[in-house]
Amino acid sequence: MDSVLGVIFALGGAAILQQALNLHPLPGMSVGPGLFPSIVGGAMGLLGVVLAVQGWLVPDDPEDEAPPLVTWFAAGIVASLIALIFATPVLGFLVAGTIFAFVVVMISKGGWLAALIFSPIATGAVYFLFTLVLRVSLPRGLLG
Repeated sequence: MDSVLGVIFALGGAAILQQALNLHPLPGMSVGPGLFPSIVGGAMGLLGVVLAVQGWLVPDDPEDEAPPLVTWFAAGIVASLIALIFATPVLGFLVAGTIFAFVVVMISKGGWLAALIFSPIATGAVYFLFTLVLRVSLPRGLLG
């Protein structure tokens, strides 16, 4: 099963990488819109190949019971991502991202103090990376 999933991920990564390489940078921009998808597609392809090879070399043990695919943790992360997608244009990246990071830490059983400290720092770092380094505008929402 791991070999099949590895091949599927490798093919998906190759497709993403192929499409991302067709995105040309805008004039005057050092980073184009295809940078992040290229990284993701390349990583998916590479890790898919690794998974396929590992699945081929190490056969599945029929006695191993696989964990359930859908868990409360996974459902919580997916629900949080969906909420983030809809909340970001209204609340803005900084507010919605901080709330999202807080929820993820809480779902991960990180504790209130860790969530309060990590959330604004992580969101601020991502905001700084995208706005100042990559020159990508993020939704401002409530902050105008």
